Amino acid sequence: MIIHNFQLISQVYNIDVYIGLHKWSVKHRYSEFHELHEKLVSQYKINKNLLPPKKIFGKQSENFIRKRQAELELYLQNMLTHFTDVPACLSQFLCFKEYEIHGIAQELAEELFHKGDMILEAGEVFHISPLQLHAISRRLTLPEPTCDAGDMKKDLGHVLDFITRVKYLKIQGSSKPVGTSNIIPNQLSFDLSCFKSLQSLQISDCTAERLEGVENMKGTLHALRVQHSIKSIK
Repeated sequence: MIIHNFQLISQVYNIDVYIGLHKWSVKHRYSEFHELHEKLVSQYKINKNLLPPKKIFGKQSENFIRKRQAELELYLQNMLTHFTDVPACLSQFLCFKEYEIHGIAQELAEELFHKGDMILEAGEVFHISPLQLHAISRRLTLPEPTCDAGDMKKDLGHVLDFITRVKYLKIQGSSKPVGTSNIIPNQLSFDLSCFKSLQSLQISDCTAERLEGVENMKGTLHALRVQHSIKSIK
């Protein structure tokens, strides 16, 4: 992961986060860096002197701004290097739940922890995005424990339990970037092999050739509907 391209605009730092080919931007004031650091110091005993101090007097010169940008960039890089598992407060600061596979999978796991059984019992159609499916597919290939967040509500097992039992699914794609990122949902690949009980599958605005595992559903799937997708699924 790379933190890069710090820019100070109207007292707000614009931060670009890169993971592989994907990138997104987040914006934070220095006060939010300070709040993050206080949590890391309190919860994880991080050295309180690692965060560059706030400038108290005078206007911020161009040299000071460049120096501060470099220091804050280094601070975030050091925090990401320091932790094997990214703390929740740092994950939230960098918007992982919106763009990064672990954060996306954990957010979905917590949602299904609270609502999964109700959705299944009601027989509702579950709506899911290609980005969420991509995150699940990628996450399952990693040699990591299912609970990597230290919070049982975010355990990937909740997702796995749900997707093996859900019967009605709609995948809604898009050709537009997600939020502030360069991530195009319908360009993402994902595997549907873990959906063992699907009876109805709707796919809309997706690049169908990036889907895998549909052939494994032949024993349960009664209805398949594809809309506004580049190619039909055979």
